[in-house]
Amino acid sequence: MRPVRSLVGWPEAVTMALLALWVAWSVSTAVRSDWGWGPALPYVLCPVALAAGVAAGVALRARADSPALRIALLVVGAALVLGVALVREPGKAPLGYPNANAAAAVQVLALAGLALLSTPTGRRRALVATGTLCLAAIALNRSAAGVVVAVPVCLVVAVAVWRRPWHRGWSALAVVVGASTAVMAAVLIVRAAQATTFPDWAETAFDPVREQLWHDAVSLWRVHPVAGSGPGAFSDATALSPDPDTMSAHSSVLQVGAETGWVGVALLALVGLAGLLWAARGRAAEAVIACAAWTALLVHSTADHLIEFGTVVVLAGAVLGWAGASRTSEQLDVAQGEGPLAR
Repeated sequence: MRPVRSLVGWPEAVTMALLALWVAWSVSTAVRSDWGWGPALPYVLCPVALAAGVAAGVALRARADSPALRIALLVVGAALVLGVALVREPGKAPLGYPNANAAAAVQVLALAGLALLSTPTGRRRALVATGTLCLAAIALNRSAAGVVVAVPVCLVVAVAVWRRPWHRGWSALAVVVGASTAVMAAVLIVRAAQATTFPDWAETAFDPVREQLWHDAVSLWRVHPVAGSGPGAFSDATALSPDPDTMSAHSSVLQVGAETGWVGVALLALVGLAGLLWAARGRAAEAVIACAAWTALLVHSTADHLIEFGTVVVLAGAVLGWAGASRTSEQLDVAQGEGPLAR
């Protein structure tokens, strides 16, 4: 039997170390605070959910052309539509929050797109139907941010399936565009939150509740800028916390900054970059879809609370794992003298 260390390369080791560091920092901030362990659980469980999703994505990639997988994705797409259609407000099913439902639908859309790349034309109807159901679910959840991020993901899937990019330069471009977009979105949100009053574009895009939540988060972040005030501190710092829907800052970067400081934000940024690099390890077509989906989650989460929904994180991890696992089949094609890289 091969030793465990021979099965794990440096990218895997670095990524696992980064996720472990995230957990360790979250635990340390919880120990220093007076808010108990409950509020720290999302910080601790998010990396675990992401790792589990990546492992699931690797397993799914091995069954990319399986009829069972196509049926499963179709069932998930139907559940996303039925959840919002049959459940009244508040708490739209299946995740209990419309924007989280929309974020999950974007990741399922990406999974369907990845499966399209490995499925012959005659067997794609179920996958196309899944993508259509996901788009319907996003629209039915009335998630404006979900629509904004879903459109480019849908376009990337269409181009990847139609044109089949194979050059590694496409993967590098996807990483650069994804990282730049996520950083710009985070900077815009932080600057809007720091302003005394919302800029005109922010007033048009967001409601007054978010304005107060973001101002409260920035005020708390300034108290302990480097290390944060500890998980759970934000709910005590805002007057809107009696409503369960406004106990969080509705922004990943502001929530993490207020409760875990610049150290936590740096770790969040590194995890975001690691996800893009992980996806870029695979074939170019899979990589550009996964990078688009991961970027969509990063951007959407800057203006909403999404990363504490385990299902969303697991689905996003599955997209990354699937794309990264396609590297193996690419290497086999080259070794056997097949595919564009072997020519």
